[in-house]
Amino acid sequence: MTHSVQPKIITIDEILKKPLRLPEYQRPYKWQIRHVQQLLSDLLNHFREQKTYRIGTVVLHNHQEKGDIFVADIVDGQQRLTTLTLLLYAMGVSDLQLLEQEYKHSISQDNIVKNNAFIKNFLMENCSISQNDFKDYILERCEMVCVQLNNLDEAFQFFDSQNARGKPLEAYDLLKAYHLRAIKDEQQPQ
Repeated sequence: MTHSVQPKIITIDEILKKPLRLPEYQRPYKWQIRHVQQLLSDLLNHFREQKTYRIGTVVLHNHQEKGDIFVADIVDGQQRLTTLTLLLYAMGVSDLQLLEQEYKHSISQDNIVKNNAFIKNFLMENCSISQNDFKDYILERCEMVCVQLNNLDEAFQFFDSQNARGKPLEAYDLLKAYHLRAIKDEQQPQ
């Protein structure tokens, strides 16, 4: 049964306060410096104009983990959310859910190190702006369209449609996601 989806436009602060988790099927963090540079340039331009900036879509799969613990698996939007987390952390925000996640893949680890260094350099080069004001702008004036679903199949449908526009998925990313989803379905009680 398909449920009607009501996407919500919410601030980056609201998204990052959710109990976010990177699921096992999530592909590595593959953004390179050029992707980060584009996002930072866009953020800085909108900040200078004091215009609200919508940074795309995030698709979350909400589910109960253990007992009363609920989590929101990031199905789509990991690249932007990880980059925003690195940026906000560099500006002194430390209570970010994604900081607690383990990025196991060596590609993720390598890109995090490189992008973190680039972000710190970017902030030093733009020292004429108030980092506190820039941080507040990102948290309060930047938004994403948030699609939260309780049904994993529906979440994957959104994932597939969203990634037709973003960084193309490798065949192994799709196969891995498909197989992990199938394993999870087999483990759930009927």
